[in-house]
Amino acid sequence: MDNPTSGNAHVSRRDYFIFGYNISHSLSPTLHNTGFRELGLPHHFSIHETPAVDESIESIINRPEFGGASVTFPHKLQIGSLLDSISPSAEKVGAINTIVAQGAGSERTLHGDNTDWIGISRCIERSTDFDLKSSAGLVLGAGGAARAACYALQTLGISELLIVNRTLSKAEQMAAHFNGVPSRSFNTLEEASRDAKVAIWVVVACVPADDLSKDRIPAELFTGSETGVLVEMAYRPQVTGMMEAAADRKGWRICRGIDVLEEQAYEQFQMWTGKPAPVKAMRTAMRMKAKGNM
Repeated sequence: MDNPTSGNAHVSRRDYFIFGYNISHSLSPTLHNTGFRELGLPHHFSIHETPAVDESIESIINRPEFGGASVTFPHKLQIGSLLDSISPSAEKVGAINTIVAQGAGSERTLHGDNTDWIGISRCIERSTDFDLKSSAGLVLGAGGAARAACYALQTLGISELLIVNRTLSKAEQMAAHFNGVPSRSFNTLEEASRDAKVAIWVVVACVPADDLSKDRIPAELFTGSETGVLVEMAYRPQVTGMMEAAADRKGWRICRGIDVLEEQAYEQFQMWTGKPAPVKAMRTAMRMKAKGNM
């Protein structure tokens, strides 16, 4: 077997981080440090927790050994002010979850990107065997994750985008922003399920699971189509009310928030290292860690 470190002797160590708040149980260090070890890279990923984007973050990203960072709540909107450039997709989503340090010395720049939408998109693509261009996609919520979901569905070429949010004005603002696909806004799941012009084959839930027990989910949401895919962005509980409702339909497949976390992290890993993520090793380590956290 080849020694994975043999081609990395010239690679300088880089430090990577996750920036956010209440992130002590983040699985990102396990994912990325496993990937670095598997490929024989000298890098290290750690947690840096702050309630706001402050001087400590600014100091870290300006260090020459800083390689990049994952950015989570509540920093995704504020971090852009410290960066040199932002990708078109991050601008469209309106949030940055990835920082990449590019170049070195006087040529060094910090670039902001978004891989959340990629994680959602990949989960949907690998779970579907139907034509997305003939289906409607429903997004529940109007926060940052919902914006990433809307962008993913728009990019996948969904026929119609339905946005459901308790505050209708926020859903309407989001629908107007993602106008590359016919979009409509609703107050309730019942209204959206009833008024969809084509069958809803994709549902992305981006609200706390506690807000939505199974008895509050209209039966027609998952009965309008024989097959479909639910992406449940909530991490806890392990089985949400939305997942229970979808599981009653045999043709519906379910992707969890942890699946999206994986997929977007693999994209981050490649952005940082220029190498494909060692998916099998990273997934195994993360799932073992996740079981220990339950």
